[in-house]
Amino acid sequence: MRSLPEPTLPAHADVATLAAYGSPLLQVLAEPAPLRAGAEGERLVAALARIALALQASDPARLRRQESWWGRLLGRDVERQAQAQGLQAQLGVLALQAREQAQGLAQRVQQRARAIIDNDAAVAALEAWARFGAAQLATLQGAAQVALAPRLDHLQRLATLRRIEGGQWRLLQEQDEALLQRFVRIHDVLLPAWRQAALARQALAQAAQAEQAATLQAQIDDEVAAAQARLP
Repeated sequence: MRSLPEPTLPAHADVATLAAYGSPLLQVLAEPAPLRAGAEGERLVAALARIALALQASDPARLRRQESWWGRLLGRDVERQAQAQGLQAQLGVLALQAREQAQGLAQRVQQRARAIIDNDAAVAALEAWARFGAAQLATLQGAAQVALAPRLDHLQRLATLRRIEGGQWRLLQEQDEALLQRFVRIHDVLLPAWRQAALARQALAQAAQAEQAATLQAQIDDEVAAAQARLP
């Protein structure tokens, strides 16, 4: 965090000095970064939505329920099923894309966190200069008061604006941090659990198919043996 100048004022400041009160601080403070939500969060949400659709490929009934009666009549559920199956075949790629988007969002969160710290320091410095100047204002008269008062009002308004922007940044920060937590839960917990469950279902299905095949093979053997028994 950068060092900001402390409020000072010469003991015998002239009108020109009073009219420039706060300039040392304002020269150090850069304009606050424009408030931007960024596209990283939207891209991460889209990546997670593709993963969710891919996992629904094995549940066609659920996909049908998600479509309206008119959508089913138009065959949109079939199209969505085909899309889900195509995405499920690319599940590894989808997970990689989500990780990349999450990394980009995490970088944005770190940058914004530093900006919030700097902004809080700027607010505190602006308010300190405004308070210090207000204490001096009571000792001044005439042209000196007229010169200093607008500067104090300007510093206080800047502090208020920066405080409001800081609040907006914090809201974005909370939203992005919550989104990253959801990504971690989906990517690190739910997706591996889904893969294990899918493998278990596949193993059960293979076991059932093997048992059915053995039963059918035995029936075929019986039929063949019966046919052979009829031979002379």
